[in-house]
Amino acid sequence: MDEKTRIKRAVSSVLDTNVELRENRDGTWRLAVLDVAGRPRFRAAWLRAGWPAEVREALDRFPDLTLAVAPVFSSGARELLKDRQVNWIDETGAANVREAGLLVRIDRGSAPADPTPRGVRWSDTSALAGAAMLVSRPEQISVKWIADHARCSPARASAILQGFDGEGWTVKRGANRGRSAYRTLEQPVALLDSWSDHINNRPVERWFAHSTTRDLRALQRRLGDALPPLTFGWTGWAAAEHLAPFVTQLPILHLRISESYARRDTEPALQQAGVTSTEEAGRIELWRTPQAALLSTTPSPAGPLVAWPWVYADLQRIGGRGRDAAEHLRDVMMDDHDR
Repeated sequence: MDEKTRIKRAVSSVLDTNVELRENRDGTWRLAVLDVAGRPRFRAAWLRAGWPAEVREALDRFPDLTLAVAPVFSSGARELLKDRQVNWIDETGAANVREAGLLVRIDRGSAPADPTPRGVRWSDTSALAGAAMLVSRPEQISVKWIADHARCSPARASAILQGFDGEGWTVKRGANRGRSAYRTLEQPVALLDSWSDHINNRPVERWFAHSTTRDLRALQRRLGDALPPLTFGWTGWAAAEHLAPFVTQLPILHLRISESYARRDTEPALQQAGVTSTEEAGRIELWRTPQAALLSTTPSPAGPLVAWPWVYADLQRIGGRGRDAAEHLRDVMMDDHDR
């Protein structure tokens, strides 16, 4: 079931009325309550998990959000939404809505407790290792392989693999220890989901730019010619277009650019491509990013693409149809490897 259907069903059930949804370009939804005087309107967002970390990410990304919808909200998430005066509804039927013409508070027993940390505590190094495993899918994963690809000591690489073993993502094969010991990646989808959640729990500094052209594919090619020698990679819709096409028309261009640059460093390239920097959302978003996201770019006619797990995580972050595009990308990339 897609998120539009889930939002509509959850809200309609709680409010006992019909609602209308239209998707915004940023992945949120314009929601109108049809059978209530004044037709109250909300800017709504679907959260895949109603935990505090996901709520903070949504509130940071969408400061004017007025309605959050999730499968279920934990006690800490509910308090956070209450403090920020944001309405919420979840699929259990629990809700807290205070809007013109509406006052709804429904409790369905005790709220779930906030999640406790699991075995893997993600770090920059373990995230680098996880991404390398997903991109390369080696048949045998040794401590040395992890140390080389995550740029860490053998001791740290061994600890990372033990954490992955504990989650069931990898399984130890061969001898218990020594050079003949290795792992195999048994649950790449579970690894990808946990890894992308870690990536998306971190806020992204965004710079915006705009162009009057409607041909974003041509604009992407112009930017791809103008941006070098800056270190960057296309992501989101712009990268999915080359890896696993999902839409007939690009809604927006996203690129990740090294955090070593200041915004002024991008101005000459943007001007060369006929693009204007803006302070508000435009048709181009530049996301400042750690160098790790740009280590495994692949070439394309429009310029380098970030590694596909980063594209997957970024499509999930974009939300809306981006989540459907992320699942399509995951299926294509996994199927290509398994053939």
